Amino acid sequence: MSVIHYLRDFYMRNPITSLVAFILLINTCLCSSASGQKEFGFKMPNNVKKITIPFEQHNNLIIIPLTINRFLTLKFILDTGVENAILTEKLYADILEVNYIREITIDGPGLVDSVEAYIANEVTFTLPGGVVGSNMNMLVLKEDYLKLSENIGDDVHGIIGYDIFSRFVVDVNYDDSELTLIEPSKFRPNRRSVEVPISIRGTKPFMNASIIQGNKKANLDIMIDTGASHAALIDYNFLDGVDLPEKTIITRLGRGIAGEIPGHIGRMDSVKIDDFDFSEMLVAAPFDGAYNKVIKRGARIGTFGGELLNRFNVTFDYRSEKIYLTKSDKYQEAFEYDMSGMTLNAFGPYLDTLKVMTVDQGGPAFTADIRPGDVIHRINGKSLRSHSLSDILHLLQSRDGKKIKCIIYRDGQRRKVKFQLKRVI
Repeated sequence: MSVIHYLRDFYMRNPITSLVAFILLINTCLCSSASGQKEFGFKMPNNVKKITIPFEQHNNLIIIPLTINRFLTLKFILDTGVENAILTEKLYADILEVNYIREITIDGPGLVDSVEAYIANEVTFTLPGGVVGSNMNMLVLKEDYLKLSENIGDDVHGIIGYDIFSRFVVDVNYDDSELTLIEPSKFRPNRRSVEVPISIRGTKPFMNASIIQGNKKANLDIMIDTGASHAALIDYNFLDGVDLPEKTIITRLGRGIAGEIPGHIGRMDSVKIDDFDFSEMLVAAPFDGAYNKVIKRGARIGTFGGELLNRFNVTFDYRSEKIYLTKSDKYQEAFEYDMSGMTLNAFGPYLDTLKVMTVDQGGPAFTADIRPGDVIHRINGKSLRSHSLSDILHLLQSRDGKKIKCIIYRDGQRRKVKFQLKRVI
């Protein structure tokens, strides 16, 4: 498989919010540069067995601070599916004068321009609390093809995953927005948690689950994906006897370098993980032929993402091939989809400008004469200067019938519009 397919996977995989979360890098591209007696990989400070790190949550993603070469601290997505760290803006690598060992230039069908990237080695990563990763590898994109910051609404410039999950037991407390790294030999599970077996294939975690639709049931071997915003994405072509829900909407599941990814959004009667049972959970299903562009390589059936995972506090123990689940404060919350009929991104040097990207024909925003390209100054008094993009998106999926008031700018003209949210699925 060519490198371009990995770049496409990375950009396209997050279907519902159009966020990205993944590049899979084969060992032949990012082989370890450690040699001789050089230490490599993450280590705790001497005599420290556990470190807790605060994290930010945006669109169901885990965002952590990571310092590169002991100098520059940037925000990275913590993704269970990514093998090697990725830096999305070359400017920062140039400032750090990282050591490039290879340049990759790829021309692929469907691309406007070629995709260029660099492989860097002997990089040092530092996490809060003095956790240091020595002689690490990193992929650096020549241009910011992925636009993480605009999609997330915060300055996020990278992704990291397996380097951390393979070294420590990782406890993700979604309630308190805290990440705790634990030396595996010192880990003791919480007595209130439910132990669930997983399997690590390559660098990715998989678990068993089941779905029920009507009177039909299918067992899933599905990837656990902290780097995806959705609850679940499933390719129904691989399910025996279970079809799409009767009621779905056709929508834009995401956008990648090669274009829009269309598909269905529907609700499953039941999704069951061990003894946990979720009803009416939203599931995304890409159209036939689009699946390989959306799903991570190796995740044949699909993925469970952050919208489901944050119903728990989750402890990942890769070495023992187990996760531990404890119900979080969000466990009972309903799964909701956007009720405004528009998609929004953050723009500007301070990411404080809210722009309309798409408008669904016939939806509430369309009826209110909101158009792509409009700049929204405020929504129900909220702006990106006082609230996060996640806060605003959550508002737009909050309640059927909720009244929304917007102040928008179009061609320099200020306008006021009103509409009511409408649940479409």
